[in-house]
Parts: sequence; structure tokens; C-alpha cells
Amino acid sequence: MATQLVSADPTDTLGFYVGVEEGEFADLEVVASAAISWAQSIKAAAAALYPDEEIRVSLIAAEPGSSRWLAKIEQSKANQLAEDAKEKWHKVPAVVQLTLGLAVAVPVTIVPTYHFYHDHILTWARELGLTETQTEEAKKKADKARADPAVGGAQRQVFKTLQRDRKITGVGSGIPVGTNWKPPLIPRNQFAEADGLFLPQEEVQELKERELPLIKDVVVLEPHLEDKEISWTFKEEGLPPFRAVMRDKRFLRAMDRSAVREQFRTKIPMRIKMTVRQRWINNEWKDVRGGRSVVEVLSPQVG
Repeated sequence: MATQLVSADPTDTLGFYVGVEEGEFADLEVVASAAISWAQSIKAAAAALYPDEEIRVSLIAAEPGSSRWLAKIEQSKANQLAEDAKEKWHKVPAVVQLTLGLAVAVPVTIVPTYHFYHDHILTWARELGLTETQTEEAKKKADKARADPAVGGAQRQVFKTLQRDRKITGVGSGIPVGTNWKPPLIPRNQFAEADGLFLPQEEVQELKERELPLIKDVVVLEPHLEDKEISWTFKEEGLPPFRAVMRDKRFLRAMDRSAVREQFRTKIPMRIKMTVRQRWINNEWKDVRGGRSVVEVLSPQVG
């Protein structure tokens, strides 16, 4: 297995690491799918903690053999579409970086606790130039993020996916420090246990039905401009298309008066806030048919 991680700035990246036996390689499709779910958990944590901010997560493969991946975390300079896309994004504040790192690095209620990660947390905080007070603030916010159902759902999917490849021995994530970075790993024999412990079962059973808030970067494959109740078709990078009803009335009115700064066509880039209704059926959350709605279009800009 290659041991050299591509150059990464720890102040704007999070790392995802899959352990395998010496001389073995993980299945690329399995790891890529798990890495996408991991990146979605970062986006969900950002949406839960910073709902009024635009935070982008860009996932890149970082090493041949698919064992190490990086996610670049950036924040919008303004809550509107910039004329020059290159000028729109910048690094997130260091405390935000650590908060999101902890939210996805310590995802379960079993062995991997803050004590398990203690030395690594101190290293990450030191690399980011954070004080002890700021580090404690990041821990508390990370706890809040992990309690969000959307974060837990994406993290559960990471474990479910990785169980498909028996060569995988463990998984971990955090802030990559140095070229030979490797986080503490949750061992394979805890994957199934971790998968069931994101929410206490009695709490889940009491909920029965929930509505998840999500922020997604998508392209529009099929808008429906004449009948507003017909679902639009969207696609998120690396995932199958999905359908959702467009319920952002401000955006729909802007379309009617030609006030959307986008010429309508196929594959229109969009950032959307949406909700997904789910029900607890046969010990798992399942999407309700027709329960996806776009509640707000964040971009393209309405002007």
C-alpha cells in the first residue's frame, strides 16, 4: 500500500482513512461510496451547526489504492452567487474546521470517545492555532452535530458500506497532519455495533417519523416550469438522480418574472435546502414516498 499522502493544508481539509492488511488493497467502489457518505456527514454537520452559512465540501481521492481521501472545506464569502467563482470561497475559521473534524471523527458512543482521541485532538488544535477554550467550544458543538439525525444517518452508511469489503480492517477520520498521517481506527469488529448506536433505540422508536433538513449541491436534470406540483429531477455528484417538489415560492415567482440569474437548460448547478420525510419501519429509517421537498434555492441568485 502506498504510504505517501498528497500535500494537504490541515487548516482547510479533513481526512478519511481506511485500514487494510499489509500488501492488500481495498475495493475502490466500496471505499469511494463510503467516502461520499462520510463527506455527506460533514455537509450535514455544517448544515446543522451553521444553517445561515454556505459551506462547501469538495471530496478528492488522495492516494493510489483508495486508502486515504481528503475533503476540502470552504466557506462562501457572501450568501449570493459571485461573478467570479474563484473569488467566492475561502477557508473556514479554524474553530469551525476542528468542530467539523470532531463531529465526523468521533461518530459513535462506543470505544472511540474523546479520551480515545485525546492526543490527536490536542495535535489538531495545535496545528490550527486554537486555544484550550476554543477547543472545548469545538467539542461541545461537535456533540450537538452528532445528535442530528442527518449526521448519524450518513455516518451509519459509512459503516454499512465498508462491511462489504472483508479486506478492510478499520476506518478513521480527522484533520490530516503530515505526509504519513493516520488517525485512530475504529476496528472492523465494531462496525456492526457502531452502526446501531448512533441513536438510542428507545429514542428512535419514539420518533416514528422525522423530517431531515439537508443542504445539497446538485444539478437540475429536469425542471417542471408549467406544473409546480410535479417533482423536479436533481443529481448530486457520484449519486443516483432523485426527485423533489420545488416549494421555494420566492424562487418560483422570480422564475415567472425572469429574475433568476440563470438561463434555464439541463444540468443547471444549484445549491438547495431540502427536507426529506422518513418513517421508522422494520428497525430502520425509510424515505416516505413523495416526501422530498426543496424548501429554498440558495443559488443561482434571485435578483
